[in-house]
Formats: sequence, C-alpha cells, structure tokens
Amino acid sequence: MDTVSDKESVSTTAVETGEQWQRLSPISILYFTASNIKKLAQFLIYVVPAVAVTANVLDLKDSPYVIPVALLLLVSLSVSGVISYFFYHFRISEQHVEVKDGVFNRRHMNLPFWRIQNVKIEQPIYYRPMQFALVILDTAGSAQEEAKIVAVPLSYAQALRKQILAYHTDEKPVAAQEESKQASAGEDEEVLTRRKIRDLIIHGITNNRVWIILGAAAPFYDSISDVVFRWLNARGLNLEQLISEQTAAWWQIGLYTLTLLMLIMALLALLSVGGALLTFYDYTLSRDGDRYIRRSGLLNKQEVSMRQSRIQMVTAKQDWLDNILGRVNLYFEQNTSGNQQQQAELMSPNKLLVPSVTIKETQALVKEAMPESQLYETTYQPVSLRYLWHWLGVWVWPPTLLIVGIYLYNQAWELAIGTSVVAVLLSLILVLRWWRWGYGDDARYVYVRSGRIGLDYQCFEKYKVQQVKVSQSLLMKRRKVATLNVLLASGNITIPYMPEQNAWKLANELLYVAEKSRRSWM
Repeated sequence: MDTVSDKESVSTTAVETGEQWQRLSPISILYFTASNIKKLAQFLIYVVPAVAVTANVLDLKDSPYVIPVALLLLVSLSVSGVISYFFYHFRISEQHVEVKDGVFNRRHMNLPFWRIQNVKIEQPIYYRPMQFALVILDTAGSAQEEAKIVAVPLSYAQALRKQILAYHTDEKPVAAQEESKQASAGEDEEVLTRRKIRDLIIHGITNNRVWIILGAAAPFYDSISDVVFRWLNARGLNLEQLISEQTAAWWQIGLYTLTLLMLIMALLALLSVGGALLTFYDYTLSRDGDRYIRRSGLLNKQEVSMRQSRIQMVTAKQDWLDNILGRVNLYFEQNTSGNQQQQAELMSPNKLLVPSVTIKETQALVKEAMPESQLYETTYQPVSLRYLWHWLGVWVWPPTLLIVGIYLYNQAWELAIGTSVVAVLLSLILVLRWWRWGYGDDARYVYVRSGRIGLDYQCFEKYKVQQVKVSQSLLMKRRKVATLNVLLASGNITIPYMPEQNAWKLANELLYVAEKSRRSWM
C-alpha cells in the first residue's frame, strides 16, 4: 500500500489518489501519541482532587512505584500511537475525502467536497522540521463529523485546500504544483491586519484566564506551601517569625500580604502573556477573493480560512481592561449548529478571532466584512427600565430583605451587613447591565450592544435570520414590553424588555427580509 511521505513526488501530482487507500507518513505516530497524552491530561483535570486525596491518604509521594507506573503509562500511550498509525487510511477520489480510522471502534467517513465548510491546516512543532501538516475538514456538523488527515506534506495539504476551495467557488482546479506555489506565495492575498508583539502582550494581560489553574491546583496547596516554606527557611527567611503578631504590626502584615498577592498576579499575567505569544505569534489576517485567511502560531502553526458569505455575525468584545486600553477582541462567527462541544477560540473553525485591535481597526475590519455597517456609529435605543425593576424588585431585594431580617432577629450583625453589601454590589451590576443594553437597525443590518463592566457589540445581516421569537409574560404584556429572540446559524441573540411595538416591528421586518431576499445564508 502506498505511503504519502515523499514531498517532492506528491507536490508534482494531483491530490486525487484514485481508488487506492493511502497510509500516512510514520511521523503521524508522534501526532497520535501526543493526542493520547492530551486526552489523558484532560481526563486527569477532572480527577485531580481524588488523586491528590488518595496520594495523601496512602502516602504515595515517596513510593518507589510512582516512576515505573508513569513510564509504563507513557510507553502504553506510545504503543497506542503506533497501532493508530497502522489502522489509519485515507483516499481522495471523485471530489470525495474518505478516512478510515479507529482500532476497536472502526469508523469510515466519506465527505464530499460540497459538505466541507472549512479547510484548516495545522503544523505542530514536531511536524515543522519535516514540512508536514495536519488537515482538518470541518463540515459545520457535529464533532464526530469532523475529518482529519493527520500527516501529509505541507505542499500536499495546500494543494488539497486549493482544490476544495476551487470547487466551492465553481473554479476549475489547476495543477497541484501551481496551487502549491500560489498558496505559499500568497500573491493574490491582501493583508488586512497583523498583530505585533506589543498587541499580543496587551491581549495576554487583558484576557488573563490563568486563574483557572489556581482552582485546578487547589488540592495541592498544602504540598506547595510546604515546599515554599522549606525553600525559604533554607535561605534564612522564616515567614512565621516575620509575620507573627509579636514582631510585626498589623500594617506590616497587610503590606506583606499585598506584596505576595501582587507577585502572584504578576506571575499569572506572565503566564497569560506567554500563552498569547505562543498562540498568536506572527498573526496575519488576509483576504483572497471572498475568503479570509488567518495564520498564526509560534510552535504550532495554524492556517484557517473562512468565506465572507458564511459570516453570520460579527462580535466586538471588550473586557473592563480592554475598555480602559481601547482594545477590542473581534470575532467573525459562522455556522456553529450541531457542535457538541465548544472549542477554544483559536482552535474553533467556526470563529475567526482578531485579538486586541484598536477601535479604529475594528471599524475598518467590520466594514470590510459587512459593507455599510454602522456598528459604532448607530444610535442605540435602550431597553425598557422595566428590565431593571423586574430584577431588583423581584429577584434581588425581596429575598435580601427577608434574609437580612432573619439575621437581625438573631442578632447576626456581620452576616446581615455582608448580605446587604452583596445585594448592593449585585444591584450595581444590574444597573450597568441595563445601561449597556441597546439595539438599533438600518435597511441591511441589526446591531446589539450589551455588557456589564465590559462592552460587547454584535452585528448581523437581516436576511440571515433563521428564526424569530417574541415572548411576553403577563406582567410584561400589561406594561407593553416584550423580549425578542433572534436565532442565527452562529447562535442566539436576545434583546430583553423592548417596547412591545418595537419588538413586533423588528420581528416582522426580519421575517419579511429573510423571505423576500431568498438568499442563502451560507
């Protein structure tokens, strides 16, 4: 059976393999092994507390069996990678991609070109020296319908992508060698934006999610603290003596605590910045005809494309720190129906993220993707004040007053004060939520603004609406307000507590435009 391993021979032939099933290059064993290790790591995240408790109870830290068991597990994962390599075959024939994989649970997937929505090319770090790549074929269906050609030469992957995209644009495919040269040279591409190191550092700081690691590491806090205390004591620094009440005043203890917190936050920020640099390094967003192409990655290079006609919605998100720095995370979103699990922002083929762009750059990119849109220029109408009264008058303050009254009756003054403070803070967040919410529309687009401390904008074309729902409770009907739910292929958008007349007017207009235009939302 043939093996796709010779870069030169593949790049000079068409991507069609005929009726012959092809085997991957042996380098794919690294991919299968790495995937098995990744799955194991994801599983261990959920069992970390149980593992930590078991290790402490059985005192397994100094057990002589820990290292042999770990080595045996690593060897087993490697053997599994070899087996997966031998059971994986693919072929491309008559505008169909077929993949056979699996050991115990065998799977035969047949994807016609017309069902493939996106072609994503990845280069893990262990593929780059040999110029191999991973091809991901997204069908916008469930995760089980996503096909992967695990290890082919980069030139072959680019030729396959060109052939599939040419099919979708009704172009006649050219020779694979010419396609490969065009893909690598990018002569027809227009670069829309690049992300500099400074932009990625800002993105890492403003989108710091490393605090999740603190939650995962909670079972090991005792062991970590013991290691830290021993390390400091070995260098002549005794924290217990330093912060004891006999040797330090209260303001000194507070200063030590604040300094420690600042150090921890700085470390987390550095980790987040490092992750942003690894993920978004050399980020380039370009356009080739009606298709957007995103390339990025320091160790693992990725290339994702998305047709402009398939963009369902544009979302501009700002966290509170993004708002202060004037930065925006811009998303081009397409069909996500049928997905059984949400992927990371960069990994997801259904979202194209442009990290940490300025407001001016955001306006230019949005108008480039959706001509004549007025995302930031439109006048947003606020939602009804009834939204605020509903949440404060029904769900926040009545339960709060009841709980505080019980605490006061039992003379639990501290609990009563704490509950009141929480209710006040929650009320302020709801006020911000109501104040941020707004909506607007013009002849072509609908705009929605939302957020609490941060600020988000959404824009979509009216004809791409798939379902519209106007809902009212009895109290809302008496107050002549309604909630509008708009369903797109990219997800659901809700505008609460609109004036009843405005809700029905916008709903009828959306349905009328969608029916009259008869344009495909794809």
